[in-house]
Amino acid sequence: MFQFDTLGQEMVKEFSNLIQQEVILTDRRGFIQASTDVTRLNQFHEGALLCIRQKEMLYMADEEVERLRGVRKGIVLPILIEGEPIAALGITGEPKMIRPQAQLILRVAELFIQDSLKRKQKDEKVRDMEFFVFDWLTGTRKDERFMERGTLLGIDVTLYRQVAVLEVVDLLEQFSVEEMETFASIQNIHDSMKMIRWAQNKILLLLPEMNQETLEHELKFLLLHMKRRKKIQVVAGIGEPTHYFDLAKSFAQAERAVNASKKSGEIVFEHELRLEIILQSIPEAVRADFLGRTVAPLIKEEELMNNLKIWFSENQSMQNTAQRLHIHKNTLSYRLQKIEQLTGLSVWSTHDVFLLYLALCLMEEQLSNNE
Repeated sequence: MFQFDTLGQEMVKEFSNLIQQEVILTDRRGFIQASTDVTRLNQFHEGALLCIRQKEMLYMADEEVERLRGVRKGIVLPILIEGEPIAALGITGEPKMIRPQAQLILRVAELFIQDSLKRKQKDEKVRDMEFFVFDWLTGTRKDERFMERGTLLGIDVTLYRQVAVLEVVDLLEQFSVEEMETFASIQNIHDSMKMIRWAQNKILLLLPEMNQETLEHELKFLLLHMKRRKKIQVVAGIGEPTHYFDLAKSFAQAERAVNASKKSGEIVFEHELRLEIILQSIPEAVRADFLGRTVAPLIKEEELMNNLKIWFSENQSMQNTAQRLHIHKNTLSYRLQKIEQLTGLSVWSTHDVFLLYLALCLMEEQLSNNE
């Protein structure tokens, strides 16, 4: 159905500016849905209803103005899509004088509405695909009806084995259907790959069985294109290949991998993850309790916290850490002792050092998620 409330008013305004006449647009019942004269909105136009029923242009002369309800002098023309009237276009003025302009405007209106309906059908198909993939990755039923539903959407579900998740950093709006079509048209990852919008800032790639080196190489090209076109930073995580029935497992792995990729900025395969598996599996309540028992006293001690991070990044080398901080080794030693006093954990005990490092990793991940 044509969206009178949005496109209709835009159409009549443009047409009126073009021919310098008042313009109305009615629905199939003859009620005015868009008009350059807002006082006529929702009024019944009997001439428009007649022209829709007869599927032909009608003059609204003095006689019709007197006889028909809601009519002004001019012309009404049915807007036909595939031979059927969906609306009527009305133009005020001397009928014989405005006829050439009216026929031109009618043709433009039909093309405009045809394009609008095609875009709407395309959007609906995209949404149907998105809902189908959502059910595929979050539901449990993979029966015959599910397979048939995929077939109707043009997708053979048995073909797909792997999921990649692309996440855009700091994207404020979802990709448009046109942008998704552009991205899909330039990709060389696989001819059968499906690209699906997921949430506001994510894109899912449903992948058939393929060479993983090729996948990584071609995905880098796609991410580079997206970055150049949209001026955005895109990270990617890739789940392990699996059976189409268990594709949700590959999706969950890809989600975990893309979270890790935010730190490195590189494409991350889930099988490359080690510590991240532990970090992302810790419940929020346990995480908060653990931080409270370890580094919580350092949260307000920014200098000490920064020194500890650099000490770990320099593999606990006193000399390298001191040089990087531009301080004496004795000063660094004093600050590490201060950390020990505040946390109750020794920087010389392997067990305690592991706890401190794990706590810092949890804090960084929490800050990243909050951002």
